[in-house]
Amino acid sequence: MKNITLIILIIILLNGCSQVDGANPSQNKALNTLAGKEEKTKKGFLQNTMDSWVEKEWTPTIEKDEKIKEINKDEDRNFTIQEFIDKASIYNKSYDDNNSSNSSHIKKINSLPVIGNIK
Repeated sequence: MKNITLIILIIILLNGCSQVDGANPSQNKALNTLAGKEEKTKKGFLQNTMDSWVEKEWTPTIEKDEKIKEINKDEDRNFTIQEFIDKASIYNKSYDDNNSSNSSHIKKINSLPVIGNIK
């Protein structure tokens, strides 16, 4: 009698589990009411400040060079490696100008004692 009751109880439980709708979370209306997958429409403070800085104050280094400005006028042109090299050289030149050896930590790091064996 106990076995029959146990079997009936298991059948009822398994039958109930098999009829649960296995919908994806995006199709689950109850879950979407709690935690919808909608994207934020309102931007945050950091995003707003970054966007306004990029639009109003920031000018790329490339924009200042007239030679590269002439090349970039035609938007349907093919990309060339020389353009990349020109941009990299402009970046490196401005990077070297801004970061003198006085402000660098390379000398401090090189003066640290060596730990371990030098081979």
